[in-house]
Parts: sequence; structure tokens; C-alpha cells
Amino acid sequence: MTSLVKQSYCAVKKTAPVIEEVRYYAQELLRLSERRQAVLDEMVTLAKPFPEYEILLSIPEIAETTATSIIGELGDIRRFQSANQINAFIGIDLRHYESGNFLAKEHITKRGNPYARKILFKCIHNIAAASHTNPCHIADFYEKRKRQSQMTSTKPHTIASIHRLIRTMYYLITHNKLYDYTSTQNQ
Repeated sequence: MTSLVKQSYCAVKKTAPVIEEVRYYAQELLRLSERRQAVLDEMVTLAKPFPEYEILLSIPEIAETTATSIIGELGDIRRFQSANQINAFIGIDLRHYESGNFLAKEHITKRGNPYARKILFKCIHNIAAASHTNPCHIADFYEKRKRQSQMTSTKPHTIASIHRLIRTMYYLITHNKLYDYTSTQNQ
């Protein structure tokens, strides 16, 4: 590696202002990364006393940061009457439009919490990516929908899987149970 560095030719002089600017931005990036980690650590500390924290961690591929983010964005899941209310809260409930003989394609409303939507969207992709080493019924559902579909877009499958994840979280939290893959296979 050092031999390549010695062979390279510097595009700017060592005294050029752009060198100092790059140093500044590199230091700022390091500072912000450290600050982000400190905030995440504080969020984990605040979330640990909640009973839903351990329940969310029991779901495959939901780690500390994701669990605390879900708790932070959704609040107490027990306040919702059903999993469908959580869907509406985050904006993945379907919009239905019909006029005369015209029936529009259904889309999600996106009227809810965009941060929670993004967290759960990424969560589904993490669950699906790790399903070969860490099985989960949500990943099984996602892969089954993907295989059966002719669509190239994975977004509809992801949205359906988010709904499945929300139903799972709602059930586990309201019944104070930890996730167990083997119990999901009996259904």
C-alpha cells in the first residue's frame, strides 16, 4: 500500500487550502459520528426499562438501535386498539379510490409517521437478508410473496411484510411474550 502511495502524484500542493478543508470535514465527520453514537447509547439506556424493549429484541434482526427507534417513534403500542391502527399511524394503510367503473390501483396513504415507516422498511430488508442464518416467519412471508409475484418491484412485498411485522409486534407486546419462530410454524 505504501508503495502505491509513493508512486501516486499529488493533484494539489501540500499548502493548498483544499487540503485544510478536507481535514476539517474529516474531523467534523468523526465528531458527528461520535455524537451520534452517544445519542444512540443514551436512547438505549432510556429504552431498557420498558418491557417492550426485550420483546422487540427477541424478534430476529431487531437490534438495540432499531428497538429503541421503534419505541421512540411508536410510543406505547398498547394504546392502539389493533395492529391496523398502527398501520394508519405510520401511513401504510391502503388508499382506495373508486369512481363509476374506474377502480384505481391501491397505494399506501403515507399520511402517518415517515420516520417509523422508514425504520420498519429497513427492518424488513434486514430480516429478509439474514433469514438464511436467523429464520423468521416474516422473512418466510416476504420470500413467498416475492416468488409468487410477477412484479419487479419489491415495495408491495415489503409493505405487506411491514404489516406482518406490526401484527407480530402488537401481539407479542400486548400478550407480553418473546418471539419464538417454532410457535409461528404451527399456524
